[in-house]
Amino acid sequence: MRRGRTFILLGLVLAVGAVLAAVLLSRTSTPAKKPESTAQPVPTTKIVVAFQPIARGGQIITAAVSLFDWPVTQVPTGALTDVSKAIGKFAKIDIPQGLPILPSMIAESTAGTIIGGAASLAIQPGKVGVAFPLRSTYPEKENLPYDRRDKEVLPRLLSVAFAAQAGDRVDVLACFWVYELDKDFQTRRLNKFYYINPQEPTQPLELPAGRPATGASGLGGVEGPSEPQLPRMVCQWTVQNARLLSLGDWVAVPPTPAPQGGGGQQPTPAPPLPQVATLEVDPQDALVLKYARETGAQLDMVLRAAGDKESKFSTEAVTLQYMFERFKVAVPPKLDYSIGGAGGAPVGAKNP
Repeated sequence: MRRGRTFILLGLVLAVGAVLAAVLLSRTSTPAKKPESTAQPVPTTKIVVAFQPIARGGQIITAAVSLFDWPVTQVPTGALTDVSKAIGKFAKIDIPQGLPILPSMIAESTAGTIIGGAASLAIQPGKVGVAFPLRSTYPEKENLPYDRRDKEVLPRLLSVAFAAQAGDRVDVLACFWVYELDKDFQTRRLNKFYYINPQEPTQPLELPAGRPATGASGLGGVEGPSEPQLPRMVCQWTVQNARLLSLGDWVAVPPTPAPQGGGGQQPTPAPPLPQVATLEVDPQDALVLKYARETGAQLDMVLRAAGDKESKFSTEAVTLQYMFERFKVAVPPKLDYSIGGAGGAPVGAKNP
């Protein structure tokens, strides 16, 4: 009996030992390796970055800049890759911490930090800034449509009701008024006509200019114009994809003080409407706008959709003939009656 109990106890001890050994082995076994990530590393390159804020006009010291790994696809054009090209220079603008250093941000001396302004830093290399007038450029002596003479309405028309703001992309439309000229004299027709009397050749006599015609009475005469030559208008799309740098003056103009006198507090005058916008364009397009402005073309801005930088529009010049043919406008017959309110003046003629 004792020998049987001994075998039973020995069996229990061995069983307990086997369980403990299994637990210990499970704790000391090497854990399974996690699968390695398949994500590809983002390629970077080292560029010069501001490691602390640099004030405008301040000299860039060694501790202010350093090389930093920057994603290759996001490196700004012209970013410096050598800190020696920044150290010792002077900041043209306030440079916040973490901003890549560009050549346009630094100057060789403090004099370079006060020449020019923020506008030139906003212009991309190869582009120029040009002022776009938000007013009529046609000569004041000419008769204009009513909305072109209203100094409150016109800036709103030319700026898309001030919807166009800095950073937007705009195109420019232009309308030209075409006159017939004498090719030799380069003056508007009709020419003046002078009759030279052989008896008094030094005293020419001015006669009505026109074309020979026969009157209702059968008598011959000269048929001439009853008013100055009316122009023919043509409108076309011109400059495309121009970036609007600013709307209004870059430098704030102090308001005119209100006249003193009288009792009570003077009301605060409303801020003046912007009279000019600044566009970033190619140099050739700057000349186009210059020519259009100097020749009195009527200019308008149109606003592009956000992010639309690539579209190139191909349009057909719009004339009176184009409008009538495209929209099938019939020329009304001459009648011996009319209705109230008729009698609108043509473009270029006198307006109320």
